[in-house]
Formats: sequence, C-alpha cells, structure tokens
Amino acid sequence: MNQDVNWKTIRGQFPTLGNTNYLNTCSLGLLSNQSKDALLSYIDTWTRLGSSAWYSDWIEKTDSLKAEFAKLINASPDEIAIMPNVSQAIAVISSCIELSNEDEVITSELDFPTIAHNFKAKELKGQGKVKIVKSESMKYVDTEKFISHISEKTKLVATSRVFFLSGYINDYEKILKVAKKNNALFFLDDYQATGQLPIDVKDKDIDIMVSGGLKWLLGGSGIVYMYVKKELIDQLEPSVTGWFSHKRQFEFDPHTIEFSDTASRFETGTPSISAVYPAEQGLKLINDIGVGNIRDRTLHLTSLLVNSLIELGFSLKVPENLNNHASITMIQCSNPPFVVEELKKAGIIGDSRTGHVRVSPFFYNNESEIDHCVNVLSNLKNSDSSLF
Repeated sequence: MNQDVNWKTIRGQFPTLGNTNYLNTCSLGLLSNQSKDALLSYIDTWTRLGSSAWYSDWIEKTDSLKAEFAKLINASPDEIAIMPNVSQAIAVISSCIELSNEDEVITSELDFPTIAHNFKAKELKGQGKVKIVKSESMKYVDTEKFISHISEKTKLVATSRVFFLSGYINDYEKILKVAKKNNALFFLDDYQATGQLPIDVKDKDIDIMVSGGLKWLLGGSGIVYMYVKKELIDQLEPSVTGWFSHKRQFEFDPHTIEFSDTASRFETGTPSISAVYPAEQGLKLINDIGVGNIRDRTLHLTSLLVNSLIELGFSLKVPENLNNHASITMIQCSNPPFVVEELKKAGIIGDSRTGHVRVSPFFYNNESEIDHCVNVLSNLKNSDSSLF
C-alpha cells in the first residue's frame, strides 16, 4: 500500500461519511464535494447562458469527460462514446452485428442479464443463438468451461471482469484470447471493476468495453462510457443510431447518414449534460489518487472484513484467494431485508441480493467502519443464530 496517500484527507471530501458508515459503493458511489460543486456549476451555467452554453461550455465539457476516461484506461478520446446506460450501449453494438440463425453469442449466467436479454430478443427473430454458460458455485464461471463454448460459429463473446453477485475477478484474458482465435468480437462489461481495479485496454487488446459513473467512478447516474478499439470503429455501422452519430451533426441533414470517424458514431442523441459535470470530477479524483493505490486500499479493507466475518463463523460467497476478490462481499443470510434494515438502524448502509447481505468497502472507508459493521452483524448473529 502506498503510504503517501492521505486517506483521511481524501475521506473528508465525502460529506456522507460524516454520519454514515457507507458500505454500498457496488450499488452507488458517494458524491464528493468536488462533484457537488460541479453540479452546482452546471446549474449556474444553464441559468446564466441558457442554450448558448452548448457552444461555450457543454460540448467542450463532454470532450473533457471523454479525455479523462480515456486517460484512466489508456485509450484515445476518439475511442470513447458517452452513452446514457449500458443497455443502450449493448443495443447499439448489437445493431452493428449481423447474425444468421447459426451464429452464436456467448455469455454467462453470472454476467449482468442486460447482455443476454438484448441478444435473446434477436434470437426470437431468428437472428443468432445465445449460449449462457452456467456456474456451478454461483461465485464464478469456470474459465475452461466458458472457453469450450467458443467456436467458429461465435460472433460475440461478452463477459464481466468482476461478477456483480460475488465480487469474483474473472479470468477474462484467457477468454479474450480464445475469442480472437475464433475471429469473434470480445465485449467486456467492466462496470463493477473500473475505478477499483487497474486496466489498460491497449495492453489487453480489448475490442469493446463498457463502464459507468454510477458506482466505483463516483460520478452518479446518467453516464456510461463505451470504449471501442480504433481499428474496429469503421467496421461497425449501427442501425440503432441518431443525430449524434453523424459526422456533421449540426448540419441537420435528413437525406444522408455519414457516420462519425470516431466512437461518437455509437452515440445516439443528446447526452445528459447535468450528469457530465459530476462524472468528470469523479474521474479526476480516481485518476489523481491512482487506481493502483485504490486497489491496495480497498483490498486491505475488504480482507479485514472477510477475515473477521469468517473467524466469527459467517458463511461468505467470496473467492478463497482474496487477491481474486474485488470488494463485493456476499454474506449468506436467511432474511437479508431484515438485516439490511438493522444495519441501517446502526448507521450502516449495505444492500441485499437473494439469500445474501451485500457490503462493499471502498478507499474512502476506514478500519473502524469495518469493525463497526462486523460488530453489528456479530450481535445480530448472537441474538438470532437462524439469520446466518
């Protein structure tokens, strides 16, 4: 861990932590003072300038956001599209891919279901087949099992770097290599990873990647980032499109569609400018701290949580090797909504999924908050052993 980072000072930039033990970044990242100020700045600009803000501020601000995300993942700003949500991003990419009845799309049951839903809808129309690789443990998907489904029929392989139901870090690199050997596109859902785990899209030779500001990038809702490798951009022509996809969008020409030479061709309509402002500040903070430092700090806090709970006899759905773990900690529970409410009464914000309480430390938490959470859970377990 890098001792040069003053975590106490950084923690002070998040006012929520003044009276709340917040352990739910995997659902929603906290608002920093910088992001709050940026949001107020947007309101001020809108109030002062009205529509002229488009030309004086807002287009440039959107470009600045792309540059900040590109810096984070080692990409070019021209390879970044700003989307409203992942579902829209997948729909646009799906529209670029022509599928025959025999073509296949491979994903897994631990990947967020938006991927499968989109291509299942195409399957209903005779456009391709979706293969969903099953997980025996519901913690991770066996890499070799996943790879065995990839063949010359495969047109797209889509998986996650971190599984949202377990925090397990997926060995996606092996999957990517086999996908490329079979000339299939590789789509990485990085929503639960970007910001807490380093990534270099050039080094890994990733084709397409999506992430967003809602969670670990501390930007709030309304902004999703889609990276498309430069060499692929011209090869992908979307049919789900809009005026922002056009090379000369402000000519407003309805007679032709000439796609942008950049990843902007995958953007459809007007972006949520109000979301751009806090999202940019969230990215700047992550870049300033350094994702390597964030990973070290978060792993330290998560390991403290996991080891403490295991010592007290809790059953967890986490990897045996915590180096394969990315914050999300699933605690087996017979009544998750009740426990989440009891945690809330104790000033702790967590979450639940079927059969589990879910907590997720991040760099702005501290050791005393982890101890507090463990103590409250331990007291609940002691008062009613049937809960855990």
